[in-house]
Amino acid sequence: MPAGPAGIEPDADVTATTATVHQAAGIAVSVMRAQLEMGDLGRATLDRQQVAAWYGRTFGAWVGRVVGGGVIGGSWRSSSGEVALRPGWLGGIGLSRQWLAQDGWRPFLRNSYTLAASGGGDSGGGSMLAFDVRVGVDSGWNVGGGCELFGVGRVFGGPVWWWRPGQSTQLGGDAWHVQLGAGAAWSLPGSHALRTTVVAEVIALGEIGASLGLSLGF
Repeated sequence: MPAGPAGIEPDADVTATTATVHQAAGIAVSVMRAQLEMGDLGRATLDRQQVAAWYGRTFGAWVGRVVGGGVIGGSWRSSSGEVALRPGWLGGIGLSRQWLAQDGWRPFLRNSYTLAASGGGDSGGGSMLAFDVRVGVDSGWNVGGGCELFGVGRVFGGPVWWWRPGQSTQLGGDAWHVQLGAGAAWSLPGSHALRTTVVAEVIALGEIGASLGLSLGF
């Protein structure tokens, strides 16, 4: 799950959207880099590594998901210098839906809606709090052997607060508000009623990042 300042996005997983799976749980690790416009600080760069666990289930044609996890490392660079991130938290909720099934050369089409928040501190005594709303679309093909290849695009936005004792609070947000990338999902051989899926994603444009996740659908 590469993600922005709020740390979540749940749409790049096929396990919970298949007709034979009604619930799923998983874990993912991710890295990301966001360029932020932060008031008097100007442009700031946030690098972050994070891990998250999630649970999802179907509600008719929709898939709902809750996510929780933590920030495990990273850095914050701005005009005031560079500091290391201390361990932090993240959480969120999301909905996704498949609108079109694959039919010959016509790709499948899914989209997602996510609301998330994250927070934590840094080695210089500063703290950060962020909220994030995202709308995503992913589309691609099942190429056989339990493998799906897909492209993904997301637009997002939300406030980011950063403050340090003795300094004014800075309010800002992402400089790009977009992610464009690609990924793959592999359903591993096993029971029809218990499906294991590995998902990898790379975001190369906008807010960049990469993620690797493992899910179990049942």
